[in-house]
Amino acid sequence: MRTLYQILLTCSVLIGMLACENETKVCDQTLRADFHVRFQRDSLLRVGDTILHNVRDTIMPKVTVYAIDNGVNRDSIYKIKPLKEIFLPFSPVSDSCTFFLRVDSTLTPDTLKFKYTRTKKFISPGCGFGTTFTLDTVIATKNTIDSVVINSKAVTSSNDTHLTLFFFNQ
Repeated sequence: MRTLYQILLTCSVLIGMLACENETKVCDQTLRADFHVRFQRDSLLRVGDTILHNVRDTIMPKVTVYAIDNGVNRDSIYKIKPLKEIFLPFSPVSDSCTFFLRVDSTLTPDTLKFKYTRTKKFISPGCGFGTTFTLDTVIATKNTIDSVVINSKAVTSSNDTHLTLFFFNQ
């Protein structure tokens, strides 16, 4: 009889603990804010003596992106995919990062170096802290990239377009 009471007591304590489950352990928000880069091309159209610019989104045929660490290609982020935009992860422990970018397998690759400041942000008790970034500088080689436009320096969400890369017409 005594063991029956011990079993019932143990079950009631377990049920009580499950009923009082802490709701703050649930995290329904993303902790990452990736850097959103869009590709565009500026086509020149001659009409008589007038030159018209036709800026359009561009799907690059074979995009390959690697993270570079100390001059070595480390992590493959995209590998030979047709894309019109990419999402790059910034490091939460460093103030800069470098990426290898090749938009077509026949073209010379470019490197993109980003310098930024990091800010820890408390999200919720269940999520803890996330990192947001403020972009300071973008350094890009000019092999296939014509120009770089920073659309938004604050990297708090992957929904915004943070950078637009304009490419030479090949």
